[in-house]
Amino acid sequence: MAKTYDYLFKLLLIGDSGVGKTCLLFRFSEDAFNTTFISTIGIDFKIRTVDLDGKRIKLQIWDTAGQERFRTITTAYYRGAMGIMLVYDITNEKSFDNIRNWIRNIEENASADVERMVLGNKCDMNDQRQVSKERGEKVGGAC
Repeated sequence: MAKTYDYLFKLLLIGDSGVGKTCLLFRFSEDAFNTTFISTIGIDFKIRTVDLDGKRIKLQIWDTAGQERFRTITTAYYRGAMGIMLVYDITNEKSFDNIRNWIRNIEENASADVERMVLGNKCDMNDQRQVSKERGEKVGGAC
């Protein structure tokens, strides 16, 4: 069977439980939004193929569980990742503070050249914002 893409990228979504990693993934892969919260058990993934500059790029996006009890399972998936998206909830200060711990996990378990991106999620709830845009950008620049 011939492959139907030019490039394959493995990407991870990491962050505390409840920050919206699964919703981000579902919106990107299915263009839908699910209002029901169901905590990810272990790890899940979706695939989406996009066209960019005349190339077909297959994105394999892994959604990791945020709970501590799944940490040893999910860190095994850091290996081979080309990009890691660290997600925090702008309405939850603790999820933002924990970004430092997630960065440490990346440094311990991922390749040194992995691309990183910090995503402040739940921006539609700006009236409940606890983390300023400036603070988020500062952490993103240091990541």
